[in-house]
Amino acid sequence: MTLRHRVTILLGIFCFISPVLADETLLTGPCVLKADPAQTPPRILNGCINASAGSWIIQQSKVADSNQPPIMHRADGKISILVTPWVSLHARGHSSVFVDRQTQKTVNKENQNDLANIQIGNSALSRHRFSAGRGRVPYRLDHNQRYGLEYAWSIERFLAPRSTFGTYTYDNQLDWTVQATYGQLDDDTLRPDQKMFVGGRAMHDIAALEGTRISLGGYNDGLVRRAVALGILNINGKGDETALEFTRTFSFNPYKPSEFNQLIRLSYISHQQGKLRYKFQYDDIFKQIRIGGLAALYEPYSYTHIEFMFGYAKREDNKKLSHWFAGLNAGVHLE
Repeated sequence: MTLRHRVTILLGIFCFISPVLADETLLTGPCVLKADPAQTPPRILNGCINASAGSWIIQQSKVADSNQPPIMHRADGKISILVTPWVSLHARGHSSVFVDRQTQKTVNKENQNDLANIQIGNSALSRHRFSAGRGRVPYRLDHNQRYGLEYAWSIERFLAPRSTFGTYTYDNQLDWTVQATYGQLDDDTLRPDQKMFVGGRAMHDIAALEGTRISLGGYNDGLVRRAVALGILNINGKGDETALEFTRTFSFNPYKPSEFNQLIRLSYISHQQGKLRYKFQYDDIFKQIRIGGLAALYEPYSYTHIEFMFGYAKREDNKKLSHWFAGLNAGVHLE
């Protein structure tokens, strides 16, 4: 499927749901509980959709034009549907195409279903919830803002491996949420004992510090890989998000230094200020790279955005190379 076909499908979906949005059957952006489902019967279809598509072009200093990063076309989508007041369906995925700037040929592409699951229990009302599905189980911080705005760039190595899983969640509906996950890795080349996946996460909300959440999570699998993540997220009264994360992944028994990875991330996303929103992100990846960037997101018209990013990166490996970079992103979004 070509990029033109993907864009056509995305626009077709948008045109199909547009008449429905006015009736608030299918909402865009974050799902907001407006009525108690136990008292208000749901419509035939209740849900929310969140999507974005755009193209990134990055220019680096100290490199030849032939070595500039390829142009990236990316589309992200997330949808949640309330089947009954206590059963919901959720799915999230993305598609990326990388095009060489000199030859205009596709050098890489990927289409991934990041997460698809069914949940039993209402997130706003149920203390006990169960979900089952397939994808990457979250064990780090959950951000409140639109998924496409969370990071200026993404780092796949700090995500959980793909698995078929079941998750039990206890939420006291006040300040504590605890999750436990068990599943099987989605890799047919592994032995049954190597496919085991176990994960967990505990989150504590501190109301006295505006909207502050502390999260501690991790996972273990049959390949004897371990991961642990500690993070703190603050959302102030205006909607600004500030997050600090510390994540480690490593192999154990035997310990392999080559598989040790560590990420320290500081990020900030401002609230909407007219048509502008600002982002900052700094990543320190142990013995690999330190990279930081400041971005401004401008929305000239409804469902459109233009983003400019400027930053600096320094490699921490044997090469010790450093460079400035600037990026431009233009696209559409549904939120």
